[in-house]
Amino acid sequence: MTNIFETAFQHMPTPAFVIESSTGKILSCNNGFTALFENFHTTPAASWDQLCADSNPEKSWDQLHGNIKSGKILRCQSLIKIADKRINMQLEFQYLEDSVLVCVYNTDHMDLSAAENTLLQFALAESSAGLWLWETDSNLISCSKSIATLLGCSTDQTPTSTIEWHQRVHPDDAPRLDRFIQEHIEHKQEYYEIEYRFRKEDSSYIWVKERGKTYSKTTDGSIKQIVGFIVDISHQKALEEHLRNQATLDELTGLLTRTSAIIHFKKQLGLAKRQYTPLTMAKIHLDANDQLSSLSMEDRNIAIQTSARYLFKKMRESDILARVESNKLLLLLPNTSVKDAVNRLNYMINPTDEEAITLSQGNVDPMNFCVGIATFPEDGDTIEELAESANEAVQTGQAKQQKIAVN
Repeated sequence: MTNIFETAFQHMPTPAFVIESSTGKILSCNNGFTALFENFHTTPAASWDQLCADSNPEKSWDQLHGNIKSGKILRCQSLIKIADKRINMQLEFQYLEDSVLVCVYNTDHMDLSAAENTLLQFALAESSAGLWLWETDSNLISCSKSIATLLGCSTDQTPTSTIEWHQRVHPDDAPRLDRFIQEHIEHKQEYYEIEYRFRKEDSSYIWVKERGKTYSKTTDGSIKQIVGFIVDISHQKALEEHLRNQATLDELTGLLTRTSAIIHFKKQLGLAKRQYTPLTMAKIHLDANDQLSSLSMEDRNIAIQTSARYLFKKMRESDILARVESNKLLLLLPNTSVKDAVNRLNYMINPTDEEAITLSQGNVDPMNFCVGIATFPEDGDTIEELAESANEAVQTGQAKQQKIAVN
């Protein structure tokens, strides 16, 4: 460092030190960082591996430096050795090529009120938004007062763990939320966004949009803390429902037509691309064995209508079903892998004994169903490509007399 920058560095209000990139050797410590050690009548260690109490072969300086250089880690939480103490500190890194500047913050007890003002510059433009902070190790959730207002409860009744949080999530949405969060942590992602129904204190449900951001990581890149907010989007959902009801519907089945469905399909595909979530499309042939052709027009229409209503009742709320040809439906399954889609479709096209009786009364034979599955992005990057891939899978299934065929 030149003298002027060395002087500025030494008098920084934030404790900081500089590490040599190639060796992990601590080149310089400012007055604030040195003072932390002087309070315990000791001096800072000579290298990162000696300074970091949770340092091990998997969390060595070489690995940490690589993650800092690539931008995978901008901050992390680590135990710092000070004499015989182990102090949990928040470290922020600035890569300077030959060296790394490290600023130190003691975060043994993070103050949520401070976080609400400064944490990640997480702007809360919406008045109904509520901020939360999740410590993944302890599973402790801290909620701001605005969440209590949103839920219509006192601050001591707000969730304090993921278990309590998920108890308020609608049963139909809870598994998806749990899976979504686990994927965020396992893949060490930076952002996520999800919508679900949340129970208020009066037992009514509101639709909320949850946005989360990884705030801090451990030295091996694992997520330590996540900060985020939820906002009430019930009015938006009500408007979407109104628009759905106003959409062009198929007169016979009441399902979306191909044209109106494409709009919803493209929206879901856009979300899948932004959030890196799976998306599966299924083409459902209602007359794979050509049984309907022998029926009168009226009976054929009854069979198609009965099949469509049966499948609609068995799909999930998040799924989208449309009639795209006279005897073919297109089903979009958001946040669904191929494996889960196969299980879901097996459930849908294989009726119970009671359901089979109802279907037979409507001229429907479940053995006449054939489903072709295509998945994003493996089988296509656009709705049109996915639909074509699913159609090819149906044709393969028909030829091989399979009820479900995967492209």
